This record gives sequence, structure tokens and C-alpha cells, in this order.
Amino acid sequence: MRSIDFKRRQSFAAFEAKRKSLQSVSVNQNLDVSLRWWAQIEKSKLPRQSSLSRVHNHCVETNRSRSVIRFYKLSRLQFRRLASKGFLSGLRKSCW
Repeated sequence: MRSIDFKRRQSFAAFEAKRKSLQSVSVNQNLDVSLRWWAQIEKSKLPRQSSLSRVHNHCVETNRSRSVIRFYKLSRLQFRRLASKGFLSGLRKSCW
């Protein structure tokens, strides 16, 4: 089962170049107003799910969306479980 986050990331990757080019045209003050307006209209026609702000980190094991550690792409609960079992190399429980 693929998560919604995975689909949004694919959608973002597919439309990223087009969105950036339309954005650069729409903010360029040296271009004609009608061209800039057209670029803004075309950008608004792109799928909303393809926006970068819609992408949200999820745990790769549990699909939990809250408290995800970016580097490992794991939630804090899974991270702690795997670290305590020794499955994450270079990590160990601190004690002093």
C-alpha cells in the first residue's frame, strides 16, 4: 500500500519544473502584463496536490505523520524501538 505522502511526492516531482518556470515568468517585472497574467492562470490550473507545501513527512514503517525524524524517516516511537534493539548502527542508549 502506497501512502498519500508518497503520491504527493511523485506529483510534486512531476510538476516541479513546470511550476517553477511559470512562477519565474509570473514574477518577472520586465515581461508584458498579459504574459505574466497568463502564467499565473496556468500555474493555478496545476493540481493542488503537486505543491511542495502539501508534502508532509511520514514514518516509512507506520505512516505516522507526527514527530518524524527526517534523517531516518522514522517516527520517534519506531526510532526508539529500533535503536533499543540495536538495529540502527552507531546509536545506543545514553547513560551517565
